[in-house]
Amino acid sequence: MPDDPAAFVVRELNSTEPARQLAVIKHLKLISMALDFKKELIKEFEKLTAEEALPDEVAASLAKVLGEMSDLISPPDLTLLFPTLKKLCNADETAVRDAAVTSLNQISLKLDKPTLQKELCPIVLELAKVEWWAPKVSACGLCHTAYAAYGDEENRKIIAEQFKTLCKPDDGASLEKPNPMVASAAAQRLGDMLEAVKGAGIKPADMTEEKHGAKLDSLYMAFLQDDHDYVKVAAVKSSPAIFKYWDLSSEPGKLFFACASDKSWRVRVAVAEVLSAVAEAAKTAGHSCDAVQDICNRLLGDAESEVKHAIGERLASVTKALGNAKFSEEVFSSDNGLKKMFKDVNCQIREKLAGVIMEMAEPLGKDAARRLMVDEGLLAEMLNDENTNVRLACFDKLVKTNFLDTLRVAGIHQGPLFEILRPLAGNPNWRVRHAVMLLLPKLVRVFNEDKPADAEATLNKEFGYKLFYCEDNTEAGKTAMISKYGTELDVLPWALDPIAQIRKDYATSCLDIVEVLSGSEKDKRASPGGSWATSKILPVLETCCTEKEHKDKYHQRIVLLTGLCALGEYLKQEEVDKKTDIILDMAKETLENGSYVPSLRSMIARDLPGLARSVSKGTLQKVKDCLAVMEKDADPDVSGFAKESSAKL
Repeated sequence: MPDDPAAFVVRELNSTEPARQLAVIKHLKLISMALDFKKELIKEFEKLTAEEALPDEVAASLAKVLGEMSDLISPPDLTLLFPTLKKLCNADETAVRDAAVTSLNQISLKLDKPTLQKELCPIVLELAKVEWWAPKVSACGLCHTAYAAYGDEENRKIIAEQFKTLCKPDDGASLEKPNPMVASAAAQRLGDMLEAVKGAGIKPADMTEEKHGAKLDSLYMAFLQDDHDYVKVAAVKSSPAIFKYWDLSSEPGKLFFACASDKSWRVRVAVAEVLSAVAEAAKTAGHSCDAVQDICNRLLGDAESEVKHAIGERLASVTKALGNAKFSEEVFSSDNGLKKMFKDVNCQIREKLAGVIMEMAEPLGKDAARRLMVDEGLLAEMLNDENTNVRLACFDKLVKTNFLDTLRVAGIHQGPLFEILRPLAGNPNWRVRHAVMLLLPKLVRVFNEDKPADAEATLNKEFGYKLFYCEDNTEAGKTAMISKYGTELDVLPWALDPIAQIRKDYATSCLDIVEVLSGSEKDKRASPGGSWATSKILPVLETCCTEKEHKDKYHQRIVLLTGLCALGEYLKQEEVDKKTDIILDMAKETLENGSYVPSLRSMIARDLPGLARSVSKGTLQKVKDCLAVMEKDADPDVSGFAKESSAKL
């Protein structure tokens, strides 16, 4: 490398090898920090872009990095980046232009208005007036920044007029037709222009061409009537910004409504994609959302599956935005509704729709959700679907959404809900068993909020067979459960599951349950959760390690250590000390040839620090001594983990 780092950067940029150019551009921000940013690099950027010597991938990367570097450059010098970015705004490649526009807008946030008026606004106007379409597209993305830079009405009007020209240059006197690519770019930026207008203290609905240079609602309506569907799509996607200021019953609203029946399915899909955001905007503005309901029903009855699927995937967000429980039930249960769409076995997005159904609990409300999903058997049907991805989507939403918080666990549906989930905890499909285990802490939390006195007993009764040893684990218990549920079940606790991921997550799930049962009790070991863990879970952990049948199943035996690391603070200290001695003895075990078991010792060496907060001082010293011995182990993994663990203690 040359003595001068700046010279190295220049050489790499001029190498004509894209890989080398990308490598140096990727680290340009870091290099600039080290160099205190040399202005000669800016000149090099200008030279390279002026010569158009950079491949598109390199040019896009440079345009992006220049915006990121703005944090390192003092405001007076930031405008030195403008010539390079201006040149990149002329590129035909979309990625290059988009990155350049983003960087110019990013840099502009750090500059005062007089500087922007002098340096940026002329660039915007120049780009807008170039005959070629590419710079015009870039100008569309910069107009709102130029508009916001001016404080006087006259100059703002000039920018607005220029934006209108980009949208539709044909003023009736000219034969020039708007370029659809430019029109599409302008349509995408309507929301930005609206915010700039509002920021200038002007009500968008009060704009006139005579006074302000453009009427943004007129431009929006022109876009929605364009001959090119991708221009319409771009305008539709700007609709949420429009309906912050215009009612859905207005002329723009009527044209938006008409888009739900547009001849292009792409336009109708775009309407579905923005409908919830439009509802949110209209509701926030205090406008009626009746049109949203009509549009939703129209899209649900569409002949194209792409359109029906698009609105189906968004029904939960639409109904949540509307906040109308009656309408939520209507679109859930109607002939074209969500439930029927999901039940179509030929539907290609059933797993997504299953998740939407679970999300619908909140807009439906407790009573309707219970009736439609639990009482009518839909929840059981989804959780037992032949498609595993459908089942997992439901479990994922049970954990992550407000389904259980809305429906609640305690109540008249408690029995049916547990009868759905209980056999699934031992399902032959390991992913289903795992999903139930991950759900259990939330299930216990919600139940505990309503019936804290019954939480532990109910947990033990319904799911104890997968958490600890009980009658259901015996052969007689297994036979009885199989007879009851009519399916094969794995009745052993999850700690003994043949799947490593389930064994690994068992301790964490138990800890989450223990924390719920313990409540606000400060003495963890004397808490209800601590007592439950000591009496129910600890014996299972010990069995994982000490049973003769597990002697050679090292990944099974290590469950004792992972369990103690997770639950140790809730278990009686003398018990933790005793079980730690078992682990330390396990670390000394040898094979018949007298050699240690590296995989077992490496896992022990890695996890032993997790016991530090739970054991007595005497046992902690034993742990340290054990690690000291393993630091000298011939196996590099064992010695490496041991050294890392010793450092933590």
